[in-house]
Amino acid sequence: MGKNDHCLEAINSDDEKILYYGKWAAVKEGDLQIHYSNTPYNACEFLFEGPVIRWIGTKSDTHGFADVYIDGQWMQTIDGYSPVMAAGQVLYQNALLSADRVHKIRIEVKKDRNPRATDCLQDVESFESAGSVDYVSLIRAAAVNELSQIKSGVKAYLAPDQWSPVAYAATSPETGVTLGPGVFDDCFNRNIRYLSRCFSLPFYNAGGENGWITGLPASSEGRMLGGAANTLRWGERSDMRAIVNAIVDGVQARRRVDGYCLAYDESYLNPQSEIWCDERRNYDRVNLTKGLLAAGYSGNAKAYEIVRGFYDWLNASGYYPSMLSGCFDNGSAHNCNNGHAGGIEMYFSPVGKNDDLVACERYFVQDWWLNEAGNAEPLCLDYYPYHVPHSYLILGLNAWLGHYRATGAAKYMDAAKGFWKIINEYYEHVGGTIAICEETQGAYPPKSLELGHHVGETCGSVFWAQANQQLLQFYPTQEKYCSEMEKVLYNVILACQDENGDIRYDNHIHGTKDAPQCENTCCEVNAVPFIAKLPQYIYSEANDGVYVNLFTASTIEWKHAGGTVKLTQETAFPYDPAVLMKISTDSPRKMNLRVRVPSWASSEMTLSVNSEPAVTGAPGTFVSIDRVWSGHDTVRFTLPMGFTTVKYTGIDQAADHTDRYALKYGPIVMALDDENGRVYAAAEDLPELLIPDGGLQFRVKGTPFRFAPYWQTDGNFTCYPMVQP
Repeated sequence: MGKNDHCLEAINSDDEKILYYGKWAAVKEGDLQIHYSNTPYNACEFLFEGPVIRWIGTKSDTHGFADVYIDGQWMQTIDGYSPVMAAGQVLYQNALLSADRVHKIRIEVKKDRNPRATDCLQDVESFESAGSVDYVSLIRAAAVNELSQIKSGVKAYLAPDQWSPVAYAATSPETGVTLGPGVFDDCFNRNIRYLSRCFSLPFYNAGGENGWITGLPASSEGRMLGGAANTLRWGERSDMRAIVNAIVDGVQARRRVDGYCLAYDESYLNPQSEIWCDERRNYDRVNLTKGLLAAGYSGNAKAYEIVRGFYDWLNASGYYPSMLSGCFDNGSAHNCNNGHAGGIEMYFSPVGKNDDLVACERYFVQDWWLNEAGNAEPLCLDYYPYHVPHSYLILGLNAWLGHYRATGAAKYMDAAKGFWKIINEYYEHVGGTIAICEETQGAYPPKSLELGHHVGETCGSVFWAQANQQLLQFYPTQEKYCSEMEKVLYNVILACQDENGDIRYDNHIHGTKDAPQCENTCCEVNAVPFIAKLPQYIYSEANDGVYVNLFTASTIEWKHAGGTVKLTQETAFPYDPAVLMKISTDSPRKMNLRVRVPSWASSEMTLSVNSEPAVTGAPGTFVSIDRVWSGHDTVRFTLPMGFTTVKYTGIDQAADHTDRYALKYGPIVMALDDENGRVYAAAEDLPELLIPDGGLQFRVKGTPFRFAPYWQTDGNFTCYPMVQP
């Protein structure tokens, strides 16, 4: 025994502080309970204190390999093989960890094994450490303590005289972009048809007076206003203007003299069910806020007057202390973080006041959560104490970026970057769908990436794309933020929308797709205004020039260095990888043109200016062409677009443990037209079996199967087919 062994605490495998993910079973051997699994990518986690950790388990001829992670970092692959069964073995130990923080060990079952082993079993008898940590109880206690301070109004916050605003390095265009023919333009116009049809229907939806309308009527107004008003940013249309004016007039007609303007009693009492109380305080209020602000941006001055009066009433109303906890004091508020964005949106609007942001600082900011997010601890998402697990928690990331921009407080950007890592590494499927939704705590373990569960909610991907756009404005050369936006656009937004513009709630990537809806669902409320903003994601404007983030037929015209610059993209991407850009200026003008070289590019990309090679960039970067541009310059390049395969590492493994692989064509996730389809080939050889079959569809040589972009798929399909040699 080591000299410190007597100080170690043994936590047996049945202790609730050990978290098991996937298909684990338990067996009793004498007085000892053992948990075991042989399913690849099933895992368990244990949090502990002190510099020492030991994993105690069994070695035998049925045991395989396991990966060990400490604090999210891979440490070692353990071989559990032994020709003779030996229980109580120290399978992994580490005595060199820092003593002043909580650590986490993760054991992940692998499919690989010693050639002499007959199975891939792993088991846990116990963990030994200086002290165990009950993470769930720990964060709940921290949250309850902070919530009591918030509700009593004594929680410290950053006052306006301490703010040090941070300017964006590049901004998304608010106007001046026109879409040309292509998949984004089609999506944009389907959204317009959806809005026009809804405006002609009772209650603005095909579902009539349903629960989404009677319980949350302001969200319907926000959906219509956000969709129509954001459409108007890119060009005046009488049909969209009629929607904006009619709904603003309706809200104005019911507004009280003190500014309150929602369609139900201000106390939000006597709800139809418990959910509406908190949803009305937060979700409903904020979606109307966003819609009215969009109407104001589109030129409707009355909308600004209404929303300003509403927030003057709210800021003085006394309701804020209970916004985070909702109507109930039992710590089970529903979607409580929805309300955070309201004051932030107001603050940055032309009618914003410091009071709007102060209210968010005092009543929505949760420092315990900021700390956990800053440490990139994914359990703070799955076990968030005042909310069931939900993709709506990504709204915290959206809000923190607003607080950072307004105040300059580093804790917000630290939390945002940590939370970005949590989503990107633990909760994001290959195509940008988010693998978490509304369930009980612990239902969505980190890296679970379930295929058949309630995942892929359109809302979550919208919030994720919005957060990446915010980050891109702070860090415009960070290509990864463009890549995340692009994933969502091609693999969620195009896929969630049908020909009528109706919106799917979930975006299943295995099985069958959800039926599209026109009922004022939350996914419609968020997706419709997002689609209306599509032109703003293509470019970013900077003081010294412009960034080209996405590739689609479009034109941007903006003011630069005292004159006008116009850039036109001519491309049929993704059907054709060739891109021609035409730059025209009213006079010769120095400008830095930065063009994204996508991280999915299969090679370096060379750009030519006026048919002469100018610059070459590596995948995952922006290339810069800083020169004096004249009236008729051209830039040409071909996007190096090819196939890649991505191994599925979630817990929904095939019954026979055959590996699943996603196939991507550039940024596009492809779907196989049989959910049980099996392709016999090495994963790296799969692209060689693909035979073009028109558009972006491909037949698989020697099989009856066909791959098509997920957004074009219908019927039974899978984005993770089984692939084996």
